[in-house]
Amino acid sequence: MESRKKRRKRSKSHPSKFKIRVRYKYHYYRWINTQDYGSFKDIYEKYKDKGYSFWCVPKGDSVFTNPGIESMGEQIDSIVSANGNYELPSRYFERDYTGDLVVVKPFLLPETRLTPEHPVLSCESKPQKSKWYEHQMRPSLRKTWKPASELTEKDWVFFPLFKGSREGDPELLYLLGLYMAEGYPTGNQVYFALGHTERQLAEHILRMAEKHWNVKGTINRHRTGLLVRFSKASLADFMRTEFGSRAVSKKIPSWILEQRDPQPFLEGWLKGDGFKRGNTWRLTTSSKTAAYQALLMGSRLGILPAIYEDDRKERGMIQGRKVNAKPSYEIRFHKDGSKYSNKESHVVKTDNGFWVKINKIERERFSGKVCNMETPSNTYLLSFIVHNCADLPPEYSSQDGTWTGYRLDGDKTHTESTLKRYGRHKAWIDSSYKFEGKPVILVYNAC
Repeated sequence: MESRKKRRKRSKSHPSKFKIRVRYKYHYYRWINTQDYGSFKDIYEKYKDKGYSFWCVPKGDSVFTNPGIESMGEQIDSIVSANGNYELPSRYFERDYTGDLVVVKPFLLPETRLTPEHPVLSCESKPQKSKWYEHQMRPSLRKTWKPASELTEKDWVFFPLFKGSREGDPELLYLLGLYMAEGYPTGNQVYFALGHTERQLAEHILRMAEKHWNVKGTINRHRTGLLVRFSKASLADFMRTEFGSRAVSKKIPSWILEQRDPQPFLEGWLKGDGFKRGNTWRLTTSSKTAAYQALLMGSRLGILPAIYEDDRKERGMIQGRKVNAKPSYEIRFHKDGSKYSNKESHVVKTDNGFWVKINKIERERFSGKVCNMETPSNTYLLSFIVHNCADLPPEYSSQDGTWTGYRLDGDKTHTESTLKRYGRHKAWIDSSYKFEGKPVILVYNAC
């Protein structure tokens, strides 16, 4: 039998200068033959549709950021990572893509679209045996990165436990929760819109506002209900900046999201826009951002709420007036204290987050821009945790019309030790491209 030392020596003498070895992280390797290295642009253009895989998300799809959600492709200041903290993305990437997308819809969570090779943090199912209950599938808790195209409805995806360490006054948080549900700014005024039967709540709002905001208000009766009004320009500007000005654009400020105990805020929000029934809390909002933020707040309480979207387009009637119905989101918090159940479980809580079972996987045809980003932890949160960028395409400069390869070691010029360290299957010298008169190392797996 050939010794390991001889095999290693033989592999080093492999004539790799006529091959490019493309590495797919957490996946597989692939050799691509070429007569010579040529320029980076020529190789990329020749083989980009024959095996190269760049993990991406359609431009415009939602990603969890600070303080709520943003669209992929925008300049994002920070994202939520697998450890539940905010991280600063270091680079963004965008390219054209025509092909299939994998649409993954977990239970409770919104659906997510990915290119087929995009790795997803997942684990497989494991049957739970009991002589008292029916066998149920539970996550094996053995983490693995699996391409989206290989996911099945027996797999589980991961939603992290969002971290928070701020401490706030519970009564003030309750008041802000009421504002989230019933409040809005107009000019220099701040209003709370309540029902005819909520006089006691209106008086409570007056007392809390005078205590915490040092402002006195009035209660006015209208045909639609009660209006609690406060006249203070600085308060109106603050509410407009922190919470948004319209119902569809409302958001929760980051300093509330990061509260160690966000329950007082949720209590106020539920008082205005929801209700409690048994172990279930239900909230309704027309703001997509607020609905997604409720997922982060729920995870702080050890509950992963469900989001249901009602995308009605028909016209409705409000007090005799025809209006266009806007999409609304129902958020359901289910508090179940029982550890064992004969009901099928779709969510399993761990110390670091929640494993959520996949409900449905579909394919859809797509043609357009797709994006990705690079993060310190190599992860970010869509509706579940995915990996960040993969092997990168060359970077094009529109100023001088040149293509630049990525350098694995970050240096501007090459050295023999760099080639020896990373190997010629990952990096090579392109004699046709020079920086400051010296050849540059070009690499394919720069992440």
